[in-house]
Amino acid sequence: ANQPTQFWILGRVLESSGLALALVLPKKRNLNIAYFVGLMIAGALGTTAIAFGYFPCCFIPGTGLTSFKILMEYVVLAIIVLSIYLLFKSDSPDILPYRKYYFLALILTAAGELVFTTYTDVYGFSNMLGHIFRLISYFVILQGIVYRSIREPIDSLYNRISKTQEELIAIMSETTEIKDPYTAGHQKRVAILADEIARKMHLSRDDRNVLSLASRLHDIGKLFIPTDILTKAMPLNEQERDFIELHPGKSYDLLKGIPFEGPVLDTILQHHERLDGSGYPKGLTDKEILLTSKILAVADVVEAMLSDRPHRRARDVEEAMEEISSNSGKLYDSLVVKSCLELFQGGFSFEAHKE
Repeated sequence: ANQPTQFWILGRVLESSGLALALVLPKKRNLNIAYFVGLMIAGALGTTAIAFGYFPCCFIPGTGLTSFKILMEYVVLAIIVLSIYLLFKSDSPDILPYRKYYFLALILTAAGELVFTTYTDVYGFSNMLGHIFRLISYFVILQGIVYRSIREPIDSLYNRISKTQEELIAIMSETTEIKDPYTAGHQKRVAILADEIARKMHLSRDDRNVLSLASRLHDIGKLFIPTDILTKAMPLNEQERDFIELHPGKSYDLLKGIPFEGPVLDTILQHHERLDGSGYPKGLTDKEILLTSKILAVADVVEAMLSDRPHRRARDVEEAMEEISSNSGKLYDSLVVKSCLELFQGGFSFEAHKE
């Protein structure tokens, strides 16, 4: 066990010295090469000394560690403490992102070095504990490398993609409003009310994200509806109503190539379904309709009633609340209606939510 312990000490001295030098020396190619070559030479000399018996004895079977080995562990510990100090003082942009990981790893390493001064049996608990500290320190460093080198770039890429998606959604939503200027701002206002209802019902962040996307895009299928129908100043006839009722399916078809997270597409497709099966496009009933669609349905109806349309003036809040409350449990989900009523009773208004 003496020779492996000698190699252990040699390796620990070289490793800790290399770390300290890396923190002290400026990051210049020539200096990096110089100290790398120096460490390689020191390693070769140490290995030669061990091979030919010139390296001091480190472990005596039955007795344990020699004073030299214990001394060298304290030397390594001192170098580690120096490295911690240098790390604390460093403002290098190459080190700062990883500093907290290095701190923890060095503290664990220092604890391991202390334990390595106590064992008498290479298979004993103390030696095993020291190696456990070392393994944990390596794991901490690996975590830092993975987080900074892999996870953060991926998160950054995801954020850029999300921002691009947001911009695309805004453009698509505004395109719908150009087609039908009477509903300008409709989808944005529906999204605001739908989110307030969802918050009041304590929906998860994921469900609220689904609802937000669906709300801002739910009428994009109207791009395929003739403009003269969308802007008609008289009530629609049956054939024109049939055209209008195509828009949830058209929205679904237009957006189905986008990899949304969650049931955004189904929420859009179902937002004109009603609990009693009288809605469209599929005539779904209560349990077949997504909760996000039920919320979007109420927000859509309320916002539409409170806004001017080509064939009528905006209704007042009392009429809109009467519409959803009188049809609560019939056309609209009762819990959604209750939450919406409470919002308006509490003073909710679209004006207060203008950007």
